Amino acid sequence: MIRAPFSGVVGLRQVSEGLIVQAGTPIITLSDISRIKLDFTVPEVFLSGLAPGQPIAARAAAYPGETFTGTVDSIDPQIDPVTRAVSVRAVLPNAQKRLKPGMLMLTTLTSKPRTSLTVPEQALSPRLDQQFVYVYDPKSETVRERTVTTGTRQPGYVEIQTGLTAGEQVVVEGTLKISDGDKVRVLSGKSQIAEEPALANTTSATAIQ
Repeated sequence: MIRAPFSGVVGLRQVSEGLIVQAGTPIITLSDISRIKLDFTVPEVFLSGLAPGQPIAARAAAYPGETFTGTVDSIDPQIDPVTRAVSVRAVLPNAQKRLKPGMLMLTTLTSKPRTSLTVPEQALSPRLDQQFVYVYDPKSETVRERTVTTGTRQPGYVEIQTGLTAGEQVVVEGTLKISDGDKVRVLSGKSQIAEEPALANTTSATAIQ
């Protein structure tokens, strides 16, 4: 009789009954999979945003479309001098025992989330070291050039830190054909034509740093 120091799920037997074994010979595997330890690396530039208890989301190829959540458990105190990355260990609850040791998982770590305004990238008109957008005034049906301060970027969208308020409409197409004070006509749906500027509302989104 062999007793283990913890309870868990046994794997496939690696020896047969009656076989003489030596000390250190693998007999069977025993895994406690009530929770899974997930190890991954994070580039050192994001080190300031790491902390134990930070939420993490992970996906596995075995369960497409599903997300498993957990928290950061510990952070390696040393940075790999070759990859310039730090090793992080997270713990994911696994009450249904669907996750297995050795699985390859894609992780998403959220650091310092905040809610801010975003606009489509094509709405920006760069000039020297400044960024401008054309804001539509529905009363006068004209557009006004306005200086904005940009922040982080997500695919297709840019964070606007100053210069706009939620709900304002900005020109996203045809910015090269208009100038400050021009009168424009808003078209919607299939009636919109290429010669007319297209508008989009500023939206609120969570920017991830």
